[in-house]
Amino acid sequence: MLSGADLSSRLSFDVQGVAALRMKAATGDPGTLKAAAKQFEAMLVQTMLKTMRTAQLTSDGDVFGDSSSLKLYQELLDQQWAQNITAGKGLGLAEMIIKSLPAAASDPATLPSEAAKAAAALAPARTLPASAEPGAAVSQPAPDKNVRDDQQPDRKRHFVEAMLPYAQAAEKVSGVPARFVLAHAALESGWGRREIVAADGATSHNLFGIKADGGWDGKAVTSVTTEYRQGLALKVAAKFRAYANYAEGFVDYARLLQRRYRAAVAAGNDGLAFAAGLAAGGYATDPAYVEKLQGVIRSIPSTSSGRVQA
Repeated sequence: MLSGADLSSRLSFDVQGVAALRMKAATGDPGTLKAAAKQFEAMLVQTMLKTMRTAQLTSDGDVFGDSSSLKLYQELLDQQWAQNITAGKGLGLAEMIIKSLPAAASDPATLPSEAAKAAAALAPARTLPASAEPGAAVSQPAPDKNVRDDQQPDRKRHFVEAMLPYAQAAEKVSGVPARFVLAHAALESGWGRREIVAADGATSHNLFGIKADGGWDGKAVTSVTTEYRQGLALKVAAKFRAYANYAEGFVDYARLLQRRYRAAVAAGNDGLAFAAGLAAGGYATDPAYVEKLQGVIRSIPSTSSGRVQA
């Protein structure tokens, strides 16, 4: 069993550490409140470091570059720094948090409930879609705040027009309607705004977040992804497949559907059944994934026969 010191020294994004905190809180372990407070202190320091990075050194961005891979490693480094800074006595914030819970300090009987609340609050927000093994995983960079709401229709239309030929080619391979293929690519990539890119900024042409698993012998890029494990959202670094062009990426996706998601392929023109087939096959772990994908499918204009209106 993990000790209180072990718990407090784990990274705040470590799902095993959070799960252990919650378990020990439920059993009334007296060291859990202190461990949870130390994690809160680390999270606050991490937020401070992240805010400091917003002060860009040049008008063109960070002097060391602005690639998604660099941002990922900076984020992971900030998380580690935050944990190191708050090790031992830290900044004293953990002690302040504990003292701010007078009921827990004065009455040991209330400690389990207070510790449980603190440990539960460490769980990351469950808002981002994520795909799981063996199929794929979603890369989730921060949303582009420069894109206004009134620009959404144009971006979606351009995405559909640009990717429709590739989706139609994927339909010929898998039998899955091009409209569903487009919707899936749109959901996974944020209508093309969250494409997975290499360290040099080159696109991977991977709009479906397909991981480079053990059976993949092609090129791969590393990116951050949000996955759900034991009901908790967890950011991890993962390798994703990279293609020479979108045509290659869409065809590989179609073949993946044929191999691993036969229920989705067999759905025909039923969008709900297609989304449910993907979820049942393990493509995504987000409990709202079916609803989200179905919503994107409905947002793509189609004819009475279900064909895409470009």
